[in-house]
Amino acid sequence: MLTTVTEDEWGTGKDPSVKLSDETIRSYTKRKLPKKLASSIVYRLTPEVMVERINEHSDASRRLLADDLKGYDATLNADNVAEAISGWMVEIVQESAGLVPQDALQKQQQQQLASDLKIRYGDYLLSETDGYCPFPGCGKQLTITNKGKAVHTYEVSLIDKGKPAVPDNLIAMCPQCYATYLLDDSKKLSRELKEIKNILSTHKQSVHLLDDLPLEKGIVGVIRKVKKLGEKELVGTSFDPKEIKQKLSPSQDMALYIAVNSYVTTYYPQIKEIMMNLDKRGEIDYDEIQDQIHAFYKRLKKANKSRLETFNEIAGKIHRVTLQDELYCQIVVSYFVQSCEVFDAITK
Repeated sequence: MLTTVTEDEWGTGKDPSVKLSDETIRSYTKRKLPKKLASSIVYRLTPEVMVERINEHSDASRRLLADDLKGYDATLNADNVAEAISGWMVEIVQESAGLVPQDALQKQQQQQLASDLKIRYGDYLLSETDGYCPFPGCGKQLTITNKGKAVHTYEVSLIDKGKPAVPDNLIAMCPQCYATYLLDDSKKLSRELKEIKNILSTHKQSVHLLDDLPLEKGIVGVIRKVKKLGEKELVGTSFDPKEIKQKLSPSQDMALYIAVNSYVTTYYPQIKEIMMNLDKRGEIDYDEIQDQIHAFYKRLKKANKSRLETFNEIAGKIHRVTLQDELYCQIVVSYFVQSCEVFDAITK
């Protein structure tokens, strides 16, 4: 109830139920929770699930549970016992993992700092994450809907706690990851978050680079027709992309080379036919689209973006403008790689 275990991890070493019997788990009430176990789950806690499960019991059951625990908190009742128990469990795991809890003054100071940082930088940092917790292994949504309203569920954290609270040293994350990282002095984890922050910042910069460049809305029609292509239309129309190796080096960008080469081989002739037909009917301006895609490439090249970054950001721009599946946006970008709007020949 307290720890997330994905279906892919059922029956593996990451599933606590594999190694721990119910009897062993009960024994932890008499001896300290092992640090190794606590450390393995401290960033995978789901107190909200425990609250939900406890609240599934009847009012009478929750009232009896609250009565049993009033020696620890006299204010407990059927309505608040679930939140109290889940909070205690989180604290037990955190302390067992070696994360030292804050005293009352520290908590007050931290809450004030977090509030100030959220007011000053929250909107920017939230947009930087694309709305998902970037903490390693998390990925929870940072905005949810509740009773018809959008509710932000995130906090702003320092990455390196020994450095100033400036945007480059701040990151938005879900409340659970925030609360745990607040107590964690791991240098390794801090370095991981710095790397993640760099990825987020670089992507946001690339998005900003292309914001003011237009893209003809007719490209939506192109992508929709590409999506409708089936095996019948594609069989026997394969294309030999001889020029791809001149622009993408298998030794330097193997994954990108394989993807582009495959897309071009399969789709290039059909996409070209779609483009030409739509251009003849006046539904798109093919020359204009070519110029726009090439402008995207030149802007990213000038910013010294790598070939992989360039490919992903152009596909991302098309996705944002058209709201079409990213996969088909990548297929269209691959077409423009072959038709020479994206990437120059590699100089030797």
